[in-house]
Amino acid sequence: MGRIYRDDVLRIAEHELGYREKGTDKDLDSKTANAGTGNWTKYARDLWEADPHFYQGPKNGYDWCALFVDWCLYMASGMDSQRAQDALYYTGPYGAGCGMSVRYYKAAGAWHTTPEPGDQIFFGTDSNVRHTGLVEKVENGRVYTIEGNSNNMVRRRSYPLNDSSILGYGRPAYDGNRKPETMPFTDVPKNAWYYDAVRWAWENGITSGTSPTKFRPDRACTRAEAVTMLYRMSQNL
Repeated sequence: MGRIYRDDVLRIAEHELGYREKGTDKDLDSKTANAGTGNWTKYARDLWEADPHFYQGPKNGYDWCALFVDWCLYMASGMDSQRAQDALYYTGPYGAGCGMSVRYYKAAGAWHTTPEPGDQIFFGTDSNVRHTGLVEKVENGRVYTIEGNSNNMVRRRSYPLNDSSILGYGRPAYDGNRKPETMPFTDVPKNAWYYDAVRWAWENGITSGTSPTKFRPDRACTRAEAVTMLYRMSQNL
């Protein structure tokens, strides 16, 4: 399963700034073409085409602020929809509503009143959760966000921390703030011919080694280990 790092999610969200909602199902990959108010986006398309589907039904034509957040985690995972769902504490049914997301976070004990970068911010009330986005940073008494479906596009916004419209924050189950520069395996030297392959497999959750610090590259895989890695690889295709 693909690892999801907070900084990767925020970098992906930043890259989407300026993306405009589409009026129809045309030009979904363009940031500005076919701008309209039809609630058509590449985010809904990609999450429906995910394997397994991210939601229980296609979501183009619906408000897409929550779709945008889910898509950022999905892309950061290497398009591993199961891992992204797990990071968002999805337990089903897999809908795309803000209120449903709040319930998932609260049930998982991942609901907070003090924000951190990478948190999912929610606006509204307990009975009417109306909007969501990603916390980019918190400083000088303000929370800075990147939000989808903010006046029909992806925008940066900021709010006082005591803004009455803020309901609270959900904290996804990230694998860390940033991707480690080096692997933890002390027996895989950087000049080894297989270093890049092991790093890819480790970063994408194909293998975690034989211990927190050992990979044991000279040991033969058992049949069970091989089957497990092949299955995990199939989930990354």
